[in-house]
Amino acid sequence: MKRLRIKLTAFNTLITGTILLCLTALCLGISEESGRAEAFQNFGTQLATAATYLQGQERVRMQWFSQLEAAGNLHAAVTDGGYPLFSVGFDPERTGSAADMARAIAAREYGMPKGNQSFSCIFSMTAEDGTDYFAAVAKIPKGDSALELTLLRPLEDLEQRFVRQRLRVGLGAAVAVGLLGAFSWGFTGRVLRPVAESRQRQNRFIAAASHELRTPLTSILSAAAAMERAEGADRETFSQVIAREGRRMGQLIEDMLALASADSGGWQMHKRPVEPDMLLLECYETFAPQARERGLGLRLLLPEESPKITADPDRISQALSILMDNALSYTPSPGTVTLGLQTVGRRLRIFVADTGPGVPDGEKKQIFQRFHRSETARTDRNHFGLGLSIAAEIAAAHQGRLWVEDNPGGGAIFFLELP
Repeated sequence: MKRLRIKLTAFNTLITGTILLCLTALCLGISEESGRAEAFQNFGTQLATAATYLQGQERVRMQWFSQLEAAGNLHAAVTDGGYPLFSVGFDPERTGSAADMARAIAAREYGMPKGNQSFSCIFSMTAEDGTDYFAAVAKIPKGDSALELTLLRPLEDLEQRFVRQRLRVGLGAAVAVGLLGAFSWGFTGRVLRPVAESRQRQNRFIAAASHELRTPLTSILSAAAAMERAEGADRETFSQVIAREGRRMGQLIEDMLALASADSGGWQMHKRPVEPDMLLLECYETFAPQARERGLGLRLLLPEESPKITADPDRISQALSILMDNALSYTPSPGTVTLGLQTVGRRLRIFVADTGPGVPDGEKKQIFQRFHRSETARTDRNHFGLGLSIAAEIAAAHQGRLWVEDNPGGGAIFFLELP
């Protein structure tokens, strides 16, 4: 079971982790694309601001561009009729520079005019040294000439920001996958717990059934072996032992098959409208002779009116027979067993009360477990500890319940409540 839990945990973590990582990568990609688009838009705004400044100022000051560079990580170069006026961040006279590359791209791909016509373009490029830039080239007519502005914005800081963001998101995703793994471990454990408990119950059931079957089987085999050597009346005695133990084994097998059918969902219920007082009357008449033989008093308490219920009459009678048989078996003479019926709200409550030894508080729930018998019932060879389990299954199949309480007059009182 532990290996199954590990496999399920790994599978759940793998599937949910993969989905989480894919969604994280998608969101991260969208975020980075949005960041680049925003940076590109800001760069365009800076180009427009710089062009407006050059257009409106008689004297262009390098200090203004230095402030622009400091604020926006920009490199700028301004020429007048091809003559360099100033630059910030690079040397426009150096051949092969990023500024030369930007002007070449503007001329080649965007058709930058050679005259004094107004012009601007903005694009992305990668310099010869591998540095990525946002680049812009603009011509601003001014008198008889034109100022040429080249702006470059290195993207190293943007990429570094993206790298830091990826690390943070990756760390968060790793923590999330770890938490998913821990959750999957706990969840699969909780899901598998009923399976494990069912398996343990099944193993205990098989072990207990094997033990219970071994007892009558041993008696049958011993009696059969002795019968081969016996003569006359002794053979008849051993024959009776074989028949008695065979009946015990048959009853045990029948009870185990009933519980197995209930566990597998193959226990069919044929429900129909039933008069519960008639079921109790039939049960009373069935067990009255047995009560007289044991020297016990048997009482029947019925209300003047009782509502009909929808139930399987055969199964309800089976549950009543189990409760009555237990009560008569464990009640010493002279004692009294009471079979009664009462309504509580919209539910019907059947009860079987006895004046026997009662059920200790520590066993009030255990007695409904399979093969459980109280210490006072250990010597009873006709009860295997399955009857109350079957009765509880019948109650559950009718959306009802079965429980036991102390009888105020001494003994125990079992309640079978049905809707």
